[in-house]
Amino acid sequence: MDDFLAKIYLEQAKQECERCFHSIQIMNAITQRKIDDDFFQHALDLIHHAAAVSRIFWPPGGRNKQSTKRAHRRGQALRGMLQLQNGHHVQNRSLRDHFEHFDERLDDWAENSKNRNIVHRLFGPRSAIGGDAIQDSDIIHHFDPATNIFGFRGEHYNIQELATGLDDIYQKTLAKIEELDAKKALQWRSR
Repeated sequence: MDDFLAKIYLEQAKQECERCFHSIQIMNAITQRKIDDDFFQHALDLIHHAAAVSRIFWPPGGRNKQSTKRAHRRGQALRGMLQLQNGHHVQNRSLRDHFEHFDERLDDWAENSKNRNIVHRLFGPRSAIGGDAIQDSDIIHHFDPATNIFGFRGEHYNIQELATGLDDIYQKTLAKIEELDAKKALQWRSR
């Protein structure tokens, strides 16, 4: 991948990371009771923008083999530039997939929920809702600010690890963009 294309992808990753950080700032302010806003909407924004970063560096497979190969080459080249490893916290898009395929998750809940109880948007410890009638899989959106764990139907995702992973990619992206800009400036001066 040439430097021109690399910079385009890296600039997009930078912008997506900055959108994530904006959502995190608002989520933190809500958690600290500095503002009154919809925590889960900003969490959803964070998840979507983090998934956009993930797709830049770890592209998903597609229906078209040729475009999938091209995307995988691009992801591999960009990961190599930033020395990103597989298993990076930003690579996992499972939580985003839950939001994206929410209708399917509700279908599964409707078919499998023992007591057909449902809890939307639980903010606080899991123990805030008790009793045998509510299973973890009945809790659709759950965030515990004491642990920074976001739960979706019993699956748990560490938001702090995601934020740390985004910062890792952001810092490496900024450094690479600066390196590419310096290289380009040197080439222009050499002419």
